Amino acid sequence: MTVTVRLAENASDIKTFVELPYHAYRGEPFWRAPLRMERHEHFDAKKNGSLQQLKPSYFLAFRDGQAVGRIAAFVNPIHLERHADQTGHFGFLDTLNPDDEETVSALMKAAEDDLRGKGMAKIGGPYNFSVNDECGLLVDGFDSPPSVMMPYGRNDLPQILERVGYQKAMDTFAFRHRMGETFSTPRFVSRIKKRFEDDPSIVVRPLKMSQLYEDIALIVGIFNDAWSDNWGFLPISDDEAKFLADSMKPVLQSESLWIAFIDDEPASFTLMIPNLNEASLGLDGRLLPFGWATLLYRIKVAGVKSARIPLAGTRKKFHKTRRGMTATVGAWEACLSAQHAKGVREIEFSWVLETNKDLLGLAEIYDCDRYKTYRIYEKAL
Repeated sequence: MTVTVRLAENASDIKTFVELPYHAYRGEPFWRAPLRMERHEHFDAKKNGSLQQLKPSYFLAFRDGQAVGRIAAFVNPIHLERHADQTGHFGFLDTLNPDDEETVSALMKAAEDDLRGKGMAKIGGPYNFSVNDECGLLVDGFDSPPSVMMPYGRNDLPQILERVGYQKAMDTFAFRHRMGETFSTPRFVSRIKKRFEDDPSIVVRPLKMSQLYEDIALIVGIFNDAWSDNWGFLPISDDEAKFLADSMKPVLQSESLWIAFIDDEPASFTLMIPNLNEASLGLDGRLLPFGWATLLYRIKVAGVKSARIPLAGTRKKFHKTRRGMTATVGAWEACLSAQHAKGVREIEFSWVLETNKDLLGLAEIYDCDRYKTYRIYEKAL
């Protein structure tokens, strides 16, 4: 029963590709099934406009006629333009069974051959589909479920990848911040927060749902400036921004996003989203016939106890400045306080580069627990 790998070429193949993880991980205690509708839209170029420039190749592995693994390979022209490193990427690496080195090896070879044929000299990943999406392979923290929009992973994949020649390119961390029943602010942060309260030139406001797309575009502008010097950075495109807004619209509330302005200029923001992996537990990713009602009830009525901060940032011109720090704290604290008032008691702050001293310091100030590590791998072709 030798493994064979072929391209997923038709609608039936793509459905198999998208749904393989639901078969692979069902029954595992820390697997949280993502919403199937969202996953299918993620692979739909009509909904996810960024796919039109990636032109990904989807591969399925078969053994004895059964799909036993999947992987995607793609070249991101924006990455090549920015980093000029002849690197293509892989993502969505999953196998039906654990410890299946034969399948992983066959899938990686298919992705490598595909990228080599496209003129690439190096392969990196996993990215699902970019550094701004789910990325990295879980290497530490297998004893708890992932938060929303973070990858699930078995502990066999890192060792297998390393045996077939992959090396660490970068680690990213997920931090967990537990809030008590009474909202409190660290002493150091309280001093900065007092500056915000006393400075009329700094204003913090929540998301205006009536102008969702405008506010998302606004924070994307801040993000693309704030993070532009970071390892592996890729700007969020207009297509990605719209897809992000559309994807989050059903669960976003005004209190989810806080934007700080300095002299009326957008300067900093903090975005927190409810942990859909908590809200969708037991639905197997299905919204029909009654999944929608259950999900919305849990989010908007019963409330979830956990949430994630996937995006935050401050414009570079305000970095290391008194007012920049004050604006950052103003948006951050407003977001945490608002979510605490809605019943949130545990926040994941992710992902954070292992080289980002500022965010590592912030995690320490808030006494966060570094509870998961995700690794991005690379290999010369």
